[in-house]
Amino acid sequence: MPRVRRPRRQAPVLELLEATLPELRRGLTESAARTLAYELFEKLGFGAVAVTDTHEVLAFVGAGADHHGPGEQPIRPVYEALAQSRPLLAPLGIRTECLHPACPLGAAAVVPLQLTDGPAGAVVAYATDGSPLDETVVATLDLLGTQLSAQLQLSELHSATTTALQAQMEPHFVFNALNTIASFIRTEPERARRLVLAFADHLRSRLARPGEFITLEEELRHVRSYLELEQARFGSQLAVTIDAAPDALVVRLPPLLVQPLVENAIKHGKTDRPLNLLVRARVRRGRLRVTVRDDGRGIARDVIERVLEPGFGEGTGLGLANVNQRLTAHYGESVRLRSFPFGTVVRLEVPIP
Repeated sequence: MPRVRRPRRQAPVLELLEATLPELRRGLTESAARTLAYELFEKLGFGAVAVTDTHEVLAFVGAGADHHGPGEQPIRPVYEALAQSRPLLAPLGIRTECLHPACPLGAAAVVPLQLTDGPAGAVVAYATDGSPLDETVVATLDLLGTQLSAQLQLSELHSATTTALQAQMEPHFVFNALNTIASFIRTEPERARRLVLAFADHLRSRLARPGEFITLEEELRHVRSYLELEQARFGSQLAVTIDAAPDALVVRLPPLLVQPLVENAIKHGKTDRPLNLLVRARVRRGRLRVTVRDDGRGIARDVIERVLEPGFGEGTGLGLANVNQRLTAHYGESVRLRSFPFGTVVRLEVPIP
C-alpha cells in the first residue's frame, strides 16, 4: 500500500518564530533545540527534523526517532554547511551513514545557525516518502535560519548584559558581610560558619550562568542567603517575611530579578528605626507577580520619575534600573514602582510559558 503523502502547510514563519523566541533567547540549549525541532516538524510538515550544535544532535523529532536521537553525531553535510556558512541540500542525506535497514529518511536540507562570532549549530530537515524536499524548501529554511540566528544573537546580547550586571557587587556590602562574619567567629563560631556558607551562596548567585533561567524557589534561596547576612548585621532592626505560593515557586525566570529589589529596599529604606520587609509571590492569570514592600525611607519625588531610567543610580547601588532593563529585554515588561513618605512598593510580573 503506497504511503500517504503528508501535506506541507504554507510556512507560518511568524507563528513559528513567536513560539521559539522565548527559548532561543536563552541560547541554543537542549530545551530550545527540542522546541525548535518540534515546531519545524509540526508547522512545516517535514518528515523529520534535527537540531544540532557544532558537535552533536541536540533534538530529533519525526520519522526515524526510534533509532535516531539526541547525542548522536551530526551527518556529514552539517559540517559542510557550517564550514561554508551556507545552506545546502544533500540528496542522499543520511542514507550513506545510517545502518538501520528500515530507516525512512532520505534527502536532507541543512541550514546553519549563526552566532556573532561563528556557527552555533544547524537545523536539518529530512525527507521521507510522504514528505519530499526541493530547492524551494531550502530557500524557505534559509530565510527562517536567518531569523533564528538573529534570535540566538539576541540571546548573546542578553547574556552579555546579564553578566555585566551580575558583576556589579556592592563593595560596601562585601566589607560589611566580612566584618559581620569576623565579629561572630570568636563569640558564636557556629553562626559564623553558617554566615560563611550564606556568603558563598550569595557569591554563587552572582556568578550564575546568565543564559539559564532558574526557578523562583532558587532565586528566593539566594535572597535568604543575602538576608541571613544582613539580619546578622542589623539584628532586631530588620524583620523580613517571605510569602511565596507553591505554584509560584516553580516558575522559571532570569536570575537576579528579585534579589536586587530586596537589596535595594534594605540599603535605601533602612533608617535608624526598625525596617519591616515583605516579599510576596503569587500566580495570577498566567503571570507570576512578585512584590517587595518595605516601610522605610521611601524614594524622593524628584528621583522616583527617573529611577527606572537606564544607567540611573550607577555607582550608588540603586539596582531598580538594572532590573527594569533586564525585565524589559526578556519580556517587554517594566518594573512597577510606588513610594510613600514611609515605604516603597516594587512589583514585577513575569508571563508563565
